[in-house]
Amino acid sequence: MTATALNGLLNYILTLNLSVRNSKWLASKILESTEKKKVKPLDPEIAAIPEEFRCDPYEVSPSGDPYFADKRNVEGIRQRLEHAHSDKAEFVKIDDIDQFIESL
Repeated sequence: MTATALNGLLNYILTLNLSVRNSKWLASKILESTEKKKVKPLDPEIAAIPEEFRCDPYEVSPSGDPYFADKRNVEGIRQRLEHAHSDKAEFVKIDDIDQFIESL
C-alpha cells in the first residue's frame, strides 16, 4: 500500500466509534501482524538491480516478473507505448506470418 492509502485507512479507523477494549484489540492485531511478517529474501535478479531503480514488479505486472522490478525497463515500455500511439509510429503489415518467420 502507498503512504496515501495507509493514511486514508488510518483516518478511516480513527473515525470509527471503537471502545477502549476494541481499540486495544485492533492495536494488538496490527502489532501481531508485523511481528509474524517475515522478510522474504530478494530474488537474485531483483537484488542485482541498483536500489534506486527498483520498484515492486507486481504493481506493473500480475506475474511479478523481475524485468518489471527495474524502473528503467518500465519507463522504456511506457515510452514505446506512447510512441506506438502517436502519429509518428510506423507499422508493417504482415500478410503471411509463416513467410515472415521463415525469412528470419
